[in-house]
Amino acid sequence: MTTRTTTRTTVATNTGLRGRVAGALAAAALLGGGLAMAPAASAAVQAPAADSCTQSWSISSGQGYANGWWCNYDTKVTGTVHDTKSDGRCPFVRGKLTNGGHVDSNWAGPKGDSSPVTLKAPSGTSFSSLSMSYIVC
Repeated sequence: MTTRTTTRTTVATNTGLRGRVAGALAAAALLGGGLAMAPAASAAVQAPAADSCTQSWSISSGQGYANGWWCNYDTKVTGTVHDTKSDGRCPFVRGKLTNGGHVDSNWAGPKGDSSPVTLKAPSGTSFSSLSMSYIVC
């Protein structure tokens, strides 16, 4: 498996498996396994599709505020969380999932700090709401 990291995403491709399958087919054909050889499928690595972020969001609490965008039919949330108080509490964003679970962002803190929010819903679910919470830091 090879991994390529860009400034936005990490893309993993599994070119080794395709080579191993082609080698196994060739070995089986040479050993009289009766398998017909077909040309290996060429799968070009494609750049990830751009996010479709259509609606903004903004929330606040006594510890700070956060804002950003709902993306990809509410399966991704992006933005920034900011800590605005010197109270020993570091805010973060919690995304509530339609299946009853939740996903938390990184927290911001101490006062004046901010952290990116990137929440991704597991396959088959999406986000239904966002809230702010905090940890003691």
